[in-house]
Amino acid sequence: MAPELEACLDEFKNASHQIVELVAGLDDEQVNQRADDKNWSMAECIDHLVVVGWKMIPQMDTAIIRARGKGWSSDGPFKYGWFEKWFAASMGQVPPRRKFRAPRLYVPPARTDFRISELVDDFKALQDKYAKVVHGADGLDIARIKVASPALRLLRLSLGQWLIGLAGHQRRHLWQAEGVKRKLLA
Repeated sequence: MAPELEACLDEFKNASHQIVELVAGLDDEQVNQRADDKNWSMAECIDHLVVVGWKMIPQMDTAIIRARGKGWSSDGPFKYGWFEKWFAASMGQVPPRRKFRAPRLYVPPARTDFRISELVDDFKALQDKYAKVVHGADGLDIARIKVASPALRLLRLSLGQWLIGLAGHQRRHLWQAEGVKRKLLA
């Protein structure tokens, strides 16, 4: 397996453990509480990640099927363009150097009735699916395969950079949720 795919696989497996640690000892009310009016609650951070993931996965699955059909195989090393490397890296900056406004498609609903058990189950199921996508991409030319964003069709990145970016995106929002937790428990 290509090094970047192995790294993503490790991050997705790690995220399943992080989510459990994040919510340990908390109740539903605490997870739904915002530390301030400007930022999301822990539940909204997690829900955002789940929504983004389940919107992206069909795009990636389709691209993988198409690439297998075209015989686009490679074990790397892979070369990526500067923009997609920058974009993927900026998705995972912790702490973030700049804030991004989430596209409307990815904004969590304004609600305060998220249940911890459902959030954790949904998040873990997403990590399992991400792992399947990584395994499905193994042996393919992940730099050549382009995937469009469901939120902005003009944004097309290589499958490899999407996986790196999505893993980083999760790292960023789990860090954000951890910050909310620290503020609430202070």
